[in-house]
Amino acid sequence: MIDIDVKAVATDIDGTLTDRSYKLSIEAIEALRLLESKGIPVILVSGNAYPLVKALQIYLGCTGAIVCEGGAVVEYRHIVKVLSSKNRALDALRRLREAYGDRIVESWCNIYRFADIALHRTIARDELYTILKDYPDLKLWDSGFAYHILDRSIDKGVGLKTAANLMNIRVEDIVAIGDSENDIPMFDIAGFSIAVGDASEDVKHRVDLALDKPDGEGFAEAVGIILSLKKG
Repeated sequence: MIDIDVKAVATDIDGTLTDRSYKLSIEAIEALRLLESKGIPVILVSGNAYPLVKALQIYLGCTGAIVCEGGAVVEYRHIVKVLSSKNRALDALRRLREAYGDRIVESWCNIYRFADIALHRTIARDELYTILKDYPDLKLWDSGFAYHILDRSIDKGVGLKTAANLMNIRVEDIVAIGDSENDIPMFDIAGFSIAVGDASEDVKHRVDLALDKPDGEGFAEAVGIILSLKKG
């Protein structure tokens, strides 16, 4: 049983609400709307840039906070919190370009990012580390869709805590749903955590409930469980 008083559901987007080609699952959209109709706000949590996540929130009809750039940017009801600076990541990008030239391919949305730098996965991660080792205050994480360079102190757990504070709810009353390694920090602090079926075994071992169905189908299954078993 989900033995918490569920006040919100926090969900990753890419690979959880979408498939590997970024297509939103119809089942996931229906499940999101069902949660909202039951008075459970949905918090979108993503490595993507604020404008993209904000637009998605509006069109999906989600009323919870949004957590962007892997936890570095949080917004709720027009209050925006930027939790780290982009300056060091930009300096690291400059060094990477000097070392690898055109092999470093930036995401088109970097101009809209407040805190992190996203790169296409066009180069081995080990090669990036040869430069990033000179930046111990930064980290490189792989969403499975892109590489991200940002402040080491930031993760989705940090962002989710900030979101909970803005919403005036306890993070222990949030169910977190995701699929990848970068979701683990929010799994660790949420009251209950669920991994969809195509998550790695390492991720599945870090959650309270691992499902068989993948991405959007798994999210819809998770919502059905939340609504049928949630406390009260």
